[in-house]
Amino acid sequence: MSGDERLLASDIAARDDALDVSRSFIVQAPAGSGKTELLIQRYLRLLAIVDQPEEIIAITFTRKAAAEMQHRIVTALRAAARGERPDEPHEQRTAALATAALARDADRQWGLLRSPSRMRIQTLDSLNATIARSRPISSPASASGVRVVVDAELVASHRAAAISTLDYLAEPGPFCDATTEVLEHLDNNTSIYVDYLARMLGTRDQWLPFTGSGSLTGEEAAALRAALEANLDTAVRARLALVQRLFPATVRHELAALFDYAARNLANGENPGSPICALAGLSDLPPAEPQGAPQWAAVAELLLTQAGTFRKQVDKRVGFPAGEKEPKDTMKALLAELATHEQLAEALHDARGLPPVNYSDEQWAVLLALFRLLPLASIELQRLFGEQGVADHVDIASAAATALGTAEDPGDVALLLDYQVRHLLVDEMQDTSSAQYRMLEALTGGWTPGDGRTLYCVGDPMQSIYRFRNAEVGQFLLARRNGIGGVPLEPLVLRRNFRSGEGLVDWFNAVFPGVLAEKDDPASGSVAYSAAVAVTQQAGVGEVHVHPVFGNDKDFEAQLGCDVIRKTLETYPDDKVAVLVRGRNQLPELLTRLRLAGIDYRAIEIDKLTDLPEVIEVLALTRAAVHSADRIAWLGLLRAPWIGLGWRDLHSLVAGERYATVPELLRDEERLARLSPEGRQAVIAAMPVLERLMAPRPSQTLRDLVEDCWLALGGPAILPDRVAVDNVYRFFDVLAKHERHGSLDDVAALEALLDLERVSTSGTARLQVMTMHKSKGLEFEHVLLYGLGRLPGSSGRSVLSWTDLPDEHGNERKVISPVGPRVDVDNDPVHRFIEQSETAKDRHEQARLLYVACTRARKSLHLLGHTLATEDAYKPPAKNSLLRMLWPAVEAAYAEAFDPAYIVEGEDEGGFAEPVLRRFAAPWQPPEIAALPGLRATTPGEDEEEKVEFYWVGTEARIAGTVVHRWLQALTEGYGDQAGRDPALRNQVTRRWLREAGLGDDFHAAIVERVNDALDGILSDDKGRWVLEGRGHAELGLTGVYDGEIESVVLDRVRIGDDGTHWIVDYKTSTHEGGNLRGFLDAEITRYTPQLQKYAAIYSAWSGEQPRCALYFPLLQKFVEIQ
Repeated sequence: MSGDERLLASDIAARDDALDVSRSFIVQAPAGSGKTELLIQRYLRLLAIVDQPEEIIAITFTRKAAAEMQHRIVTALRAAARGERPDEPHEQRTAALATAALARDADRQWGLLRSPSRMRIQTLDSLNATIARSRPISSPASASGVRVVVDAELVASHRAAAISTLDYLAEPGPFCDATTEVLEHLDNNTSIYVDYLARMLGTRDQWLPFTGSGSLTGEEAAALRAALEANLDTAVRARLALVQRLFPATVRHELAALFDYAARNLANGENPGSPICALAGLSDLPPAEPQGAPQWAAVAELLLTQAGTFRKQVDKRVGFPAGEKEPKDTMKALLAELATHEQLAEALHDARGLPPVNYSDEQWAVLLALFRLLPLASIELQRLFGEQGVADHVDIASAAATALGTAEDPGDVALLLDYQVRHLLVDEMQDTSSAQYRMLEALTGGWTPGDGRTLYCVGDPMQSIYRFRNAEVGQFLLARRNGIGGVPLEPLVLRRNFRSGEGLVDWFNAVFPGVLAEKDDPASGSVAYSAAVAVTQQAGVGEVHVHPVFGNDKDFEAQLGCDVIRKTLETYPDDKVAVLVRGRNQLPELLTRLRLAGIDYRAIEIDKLTDLPEVIEVLALTRAAVHSADRIAWLGLLRAPWIGLGWRDLHSLVAGERYATVPELLRDEERLARLSPEGRQAVIAAMPVLERLMAPRPSQTLRDLVEDCWLALGGPAILPDRVAVDNVYRFFDVLAKHERHGSLDDVAALEALLDLERVSTSGTARLQVMTMHKSKGLEFEHVLLYGLGRLPGSSGRSVLSWTDLPDEHGNERKVISPVGPRVDVDNDPVHRFIEQSETAKDRHEQARLLYVACTRARKSLHLLGHTLATEDAYKPPAKNSLLRMLWPAVEAAYAEAFDPAYIVEGEDEGGFAEPVLRRFAAPWQPPEIAALPGLRATTPGEDEEEKVEFYWVGTEARIAGTVVHRWLQALTEGYGDQAGRDPALRNQVTRRWLREAGLGDDFHAAIVERVNDALDGILSDDKGRWVLEGRGHAELGLTGVYDGEIESVVLDRVRIGDDGTHWIVDYKTSTHEGGNLRGFLDAEITRYTPQLQKYAAIYSAWSGEQPRCALYFPLLQKFVEIQ
């Protein structure tokens, strides 16, 4: 039996085993192996045996994946109901399983096709939120009614909490002392202090269990020190054990004899001070213990160069004098044998700098102060969250963990879940974080083999690429070895690749064993390659093309990339092509070439929001509104296209005046007289708007002010398309989340948050451009890996750091570096050890990222990267580049293509490029608003009572609408019924919600009145009570594909009528002034029809029902169907 035949037989057996729903498995499913279909097949098999569909929970790690899985299950069930019989064997199996599930559905009268929401397919964060909400609403750990913050908004909250701890410097006491001590050891660098504390808050669930309240007794502090030093000891032992394990058995005995030989030669005269002398008397490898660390450093000194590669020659400097040929030849032969063991060389090189396993008293004093600060920062964070009515996923997970309890002491929710849940399926297991791993342990607490409950985990450690989201591939490796909690997991490996052509799969099998690690190691995050076999339909398909570039000319490289793309698009007119890069900084030149060549492309989250001119201009407007003395912002506002002053006018306005603000100068008639006629006219026209920026605004939010001024200045009119308008509104959304009381605490922090926001280009195209991370889960006929020889932009170094090293049971052992000035930390062995550990993990993850990128291709893979060269030879690629990882596989192509005549070096162009000025062709005026269809135009003097006046905007209306939606959800789900119907209690709760949103009591009255009017309206209206009280969903979040785009929506209310009709009802708390109610309703219908059409399409794909849509106006007691 050939190797491919063995792999195929193994794959078939694994897929059969995976459908044995009496057993628990962990499945390794490489790229293109059809893991989602296998997961769906097991889910369908389970549906055929359970008593209720809710006994099965399927967990994915993204909403998109959850939506896709549910859609595919529902599609399979519908196809089975129609009696469809597919041709492919794997699809036939799915159809048979779906038929069996439908039979069970009919027997038990579940109505899955009518109510697919009974199938519990959700993300782990969503499951946590569900569990947390299951606690009583009065419980301190309840997560009811909160909004979860993520990304930029979450970073801002962590930083704000860290900054708040600095206030304790003014209050003598233990917290003041702790803050002072940490700051002193950071040379009073508050920026580093805030960064580090904010980063710790992001993982506070891992720190707080052993720091407690921060008020550690002497005994508790000693125990904590002993625990952390034990972690150091364990980490050193693990590192040395790895080195020892990687040494081939064939060389150990001979090497030991040569160790002693070299050590004695050096000690007896050549170099008695050499560290190699520590090897004297060894008869084997040194012990894998901390006291053996000096000897391991000596082994590294003897066998490795300073760069960390195995030596090729030995001489008297390392104990091999010239006169003795036999020992030298033996050592050279052993080194030649070791030369291919790159993982051993890497581990041995790292052993040179292992840290001591004890902290000094000074180091410990500072660390203890830091541990006292963290609970304080956590309290500040909870205060901020409480004011805003929000939480983060750490809070939600903590509330869920509290609700679940432990296996020994389960909570009420755990007992309920234990009764309901019999089978748990986990997708993308390789992306599990330590906290999520603990949650899975809690969910399966008390489960034992053979009790009828099963756990099924599927993932691919070779595709674990999300360490920046706290994913740890070691958790997958440990789960495969030890199981999860009390549930042992049988390991299965899938081998068939249904995606890539045979030629590509063969290339993967040949190349990636040398790119990925030799062996799996949970501690270092290394993963070995698992071979695959192509399916017969892919025989003869699949090509790999290497496109060498010699020299550092980015424009030449971009032109070559553009040529490859053009040729591929022309050769395969029906295929999709993807350009994948490691970092966004590798793309500007290529995108410029594509635009010049007229090649349409779609860039996926490539540009930063703050790189876009429309956002730069609105940011200047925002900064001007926040601070009248921000001269740069005000000049940028005057220079923006809405006003359009030239450089000469700007100079005339401010020249010779260093202390007056720009708003003061704009009110100076003498200054205005210096401007050009056009400039003076532009300023005079804009002054009413600029005055609004400078005026007091006791109740208007900053977001509303900036938007209003932007609209009044004609902001949208200068923008090229709707995408640019959407970008501005994304800016407004970030601004609304970050502002406090109508202003900003820190404009720089807002800009940092905006830098985290990425945007995509609009439209569709056969060519897509994205980062390798973004390509995960996608596939394309042709893939170009571009810029392989270049390095990503630096993310900067952390002065303070820690690392997590999992033990054999998946528990995290924290190793933390001392706190101190940069120079002290750089020289600290613990810090260097942490940097080595993190660097090694990153290097392994970059290799896996390269695997992910290559395996996106179905038909062809193109590799394009540069390496430096001289007239005589080319050089190896940059050490940490992806091209360097591929170098053994592609160097032959570079050697064949090398020609000194084609070496191209880029030039530093220097200077600045003058930006393109955008200006209105004529003074801008608001456009005339056309009459709505079916309404006659009015003329001045007509009865004002007939005007349609809208109450769409305004801060109070918007806040009231948010509160009303919150109440309606509570009333629908039942937990707010008593409070919602009791006016006094309702007012009390509404005011509390408003305070949590940061709104002072002075502004409550009008909002509370509007909320009460809306709730009284719906509760006193028969149709309103019908909307609230029937079957269905409230605030239903869905993700689906609409108009070719992935969209996430939230449906206010899905009401399922007694006749089975599904109604999507969108609440609208807008109202109008005047008598033309029909005109108002017609305008609202026109405005919201596209939105409801999108909702209907996504809901229909999810549920299989064809819903009807309506708007409901509580303030008007009007229910309006939208066709």
